[in-house]
Amino acid sequence: MKKLLSLGLFALLTVAALSQSPQKLTYQAILRNAQGNLIQNGNVGMRFKILQGSETGLVVYSETFSTITNVNGLVSVTIGTGTTSNIFDSINWAQGPYFLQSETDPFGGTNYSITGVSQFMSVPYALYSEKANVDGSETKIIAGPNTMVTGTGTIANPYVINNSGNLVSNVLTFTASQVWTVPSNISRIKVELWGASGGGGGSGAYSYSYSYNINYGGDGGSGGFAQQLIDVTQNQQFYILIGQGGSPGNNAYYSGNGWYGDTDGGNGGDSWFSGMKAAGGTGGKKGSLAPETVHGMAGTDNIGPVTGHAGVSNSNILDVWQGLERSYFGERILTSKPGQGGTILPYSSGFSPTSGESGGAIITFFE
Repeated sequence: MKKLLSLGLFALLTVAALSQSPQKLTYQAILRNAQGNLIQNGNVGMRFKILQGSETGLVVYSETFSTITNVNGLVSVTIGTGTTSNIFDSINWAQGPYFLQSETDPFGGTNYSITGVSQFMSVPYALYSEKANVDGSETKIIAGPNTMVTGTGTIANPYVINNSGNLVSNVLTFTASQVWTVPSNISRIKVELWGASGGGGGSGAYSYSYSYNINYGGDGGSGGFAQQLIDVTQNQQFYILIGQGGSPGNNAYYSGNGWYGDTDGGNGGDSWFSGMKAAGGTGGKKGSLAPETVHGMAGTDNIGPVTGHAGVSNSNILDVWQGLERSYFGERILTSKPGQGGTILPYSSGFSPTSGESGGAIITFFE
């Protein structure tokens, strides 16, 4: 029996940005088949149920969707807009807790082969506050150090939170190794690390009894991820090590009666912060290593309370992870991009391998 694996890569349930009732919920997930491959540009059928009281509670709302995943296997729907005979706005969020049950048919029908249940947390409260006609003034905000709050919290005069000017930024991004000193008025930081990815291997030819089979070089392995909350003190110093991307290999060259000289891609470097580690991915293998292309391995030996890596080693989608949702890091978005393996064709040069992307770090301040 085929089994579909649905990974909530973004784990997103957000209130849609609508100016007036009814508000809806946006749901996103990454879908994979039983072999761990992304379901790309595929028709899928989905059914959602909102359960009251428990994971097996009363169904207060149910709807279905027929939708299509994108090239990254991402499916995105807006709960409250599907095919249903129920009324979404009739849900009384004050009578929770509520749970969302998702069911998926990877073949586009209604034979739902995977079911997941998760509890609504903060999202429904925003919906409930609108039904209760709350204008925001019931919430009080007290400014901490280096923070300035203006406004009364009403719709006519909303709260505005600004930096008072002493603190430069509450988020720092690092792309090079260095010593970092904790600024004033900071007692806790969240550190997120990305390891570097491996370089692409060179294309070559695998020998079969004096004949040659042209074979592409493998892609590099993706960098890993680690995250941790750390208590700090003013002027405390940390050495941040940012892993360097793996070097590209070399394509083979033709000489006499064969192809020679292809090399493996270099390994991506590990990134470190204190005792945390985001492992680098290994380099892609040269084409002459085996009859099939051999990609590098993702960085999996990460250290930290929250870690992650790519399930498909040469992918830049960070989909095997445990813990909290991570930040975005420039173009990396999910993890450092692996180097691309080289290609050659008989009597032509093809494309050279590329280097892996370097690692990085993001530090977020907390008072």
